[in-house]
Formats: sequence, structure tokens, C-alpha cells
Amino acid sequence: MEIINKLSFKGIINLKAVSDVNNKIDKVISKKIKYQYFYKNYKKILEDPEIDLVLILTSMNEHSKIAEQALISGKNVLVEKPMATNMKDLDRLFKVAKKSENLLIAAPFVILSPVFQAIHQELKKNRIGNISLARARYGWAGPNWGEWYYKTGGGPLFDLGVYNITTLTGLLGSVKNVTAKSSVSKPIRIINGKKVKVKTDDNFQILLEFKNKCLAVVTTGFTMQQYNSPAIELYGAEGTIQMLGDDWEPKGYEVWDNKRSSWELFKTPYANWPWTAGLTHLVDCIINNKKPMVNLDHAYHVNEIMIKIYESSKKKKQISINSSFKSLNFKKNIKIKKSHLDHDRNHDDI
Repeated sequence: MEIINKLSFKGIINLKAVSDVNNKIDKVISKKIKYQYFYKNYKKILEDPEIDLVLILTSMNEHSKIAEQALISGKNVLVEKPMATNMKDLDRLFKVAKKSENLLIAAPFVILSPVFQAIHQELKKNRIGNISLARARYGWAGPNWGEWYYKTGGGPLFDLGVYNITTLTGLLGSVKNVTAKSSVSKPIRIINGKKVKVKTDDNFQILLEFKNKCLAVVTTGFTMQQYNSPAIELYGAEGTIQMLGDDWEPKGYEVWDNKRSSWELFKTPYANWPWTAGLTHLVDCIINNKKPMVNLDHAYHVNEIMIKIYESSKKKKQISINSSFKSLNFKKNIKIKKSHLDHDRNHDDI
């Protein structure tokens, strides 16, 4: 909402229409953002020739269908994660997007964060040597609204783990195979004041084997009350890099260098970097006819990994990943200064 209001205030976009199957939503969101029309049927938006860009923020099972229809209708599309909840829908949407003259970008947008790009630069410089192991985590206790989170097409993997998988693949490249364990930790949840039977696993431990032979563990679930540890840890032959905060809201990063035998803390001056930056980026690409940094091949790869994680857990075996993507490349160098308060921290100080 905030990013839409900012873009509207600056005259960059004009929010023409909003759609939801629930008419009551109109009264709620009209107090937060300005728009001309509210439709119960989203197809009216797709039929409007004046609309250039469509944001798809529905529950997850509807993403691929609406995104495909929007592209065919000649719209540029931003779709929330995931693009699809099964391979058939994912492949169909991907083929349509590849043939379309319009743009499709899929959340999350963690690769646009200055901290991600700074870490990416460190790895390109071979700062910590060959990376053999990595760890990522993101979770919380889970929403008490939206029953679909706990039914087929929802769950913490598509909602939360996707951030970690996008970050790790963005830094380390394509994944070769996955092995996963998942479970339902709470069979009954209280959602919108009523009891709901949980049908989608809410607890995940995931092992990713990358094509470069690095092994990574991703922990995600609606099972974490709180935590206080780095979102991402990369273990190289010559040191360690760890991202501070969550990867959708990074606070900076730390580097352990064997040659220095100390930690260096890099605090980001971009502390208010918005996780909704994908919308601003897409609008900029449309206006200036630029190629998005958010790579569709990368998004497809991440989406396939998540679908195969469910398959691995269900079949209790390792599952191969068929897709891959080219290494990300950022033309602009991101500079994040060392903290004057906490650089050269060594292990004896802890």
C-alpha cells in the first residue's frame, strides 16, 4: 500500500482499479489507497486497454491462472510468490511469459536489496574462497488469518522459505537436487476465530545440493516463536559471510577472513530498503524500456525447487531439479562501509 501511494503521489502511476471477490474489501482498502473502480470480477481489469500493469496478490492457487490471462491480455505483471503451486501450471505460465512481449516478474525481490548485492560482490571477488556449506532460515508462529495458508497451495515453504531459496540460489547458482523432511506440527489452528484442520505441512528441514557441489540447509516453518541469528550463513575455505537480519529486511553483513583472523561488520545505509521494491523496479523497467534484474529463469528455478521439496518429503527420497539459470550479474557496485563501532571484532571478544 505504501509503495503504491508513493508512486501515485509522485505521478508515476495511476491506480485505476482494484478487484476482490469480497466486496467488503473495497471499504477497507479505499481508506488506505486511492483508485477509481472496484470490481468483484478481476477480468474487468484485464479487459481495460488503459491498464498497463497488473499486481496479483491473491491466495496462491490463483496466481498462475491470473498471471497467464493478464499476459495474454497484453499486461505487464507482478505476481506474488509462488508463480504456481504445481509443475503443470508453472510450465504453462513460463511458456506464455517467454513468448510475451510484456514483462512478468515474480516475488520475492531479495536480489534487489543492497545487502544482497554487496554480498554477491564479495563472492565474485572470492572473498571467502570456495563455498562448501550454507545455512538459511526464515519462519514465525504463523498467521491467524487466511485459511488457505494451511490448505493445499499455501504453507510456509511457498510463503517464507521462498525468500531463503531465492537468496541462496542468487548467491550460489543452480540447485542439482533436493532432499526434504516436512511435517504438520499443529494439526488444528485457530484461524479468524474458528478451528481449522491443517492440510499443508507447516514445518520444514531442507537440504539443497548445488551444481557447484555446495550443500545448503534451509529451515522454515510456521513453528518459530522468535530467533536472533543471521538469516544466511556462507562457509568458505577462507572465511565466512553472514547476512544479518532477515533476507527480506537485511541489516548488513559480517565477514570472517582467515587472513585477518577477525570479523568485519558492514552495516547497511539502506536500512529502510522496502521488500516491495519489485514494483518500483518493474515500473522503472516499463517506463524506460529496460530489462528487469529480477530474472524469470531464476524465479522458475526457485519455484521448481519448492514444488520438488514437497515431492521429496512425500516420497521420502532425493529429487532432481531439471531447470537452471545463468549467474546473476549486477552492473552497479554497491558500497557498504565498515562499522566504526564494531569492526575488527575477534573471537576473543565474544
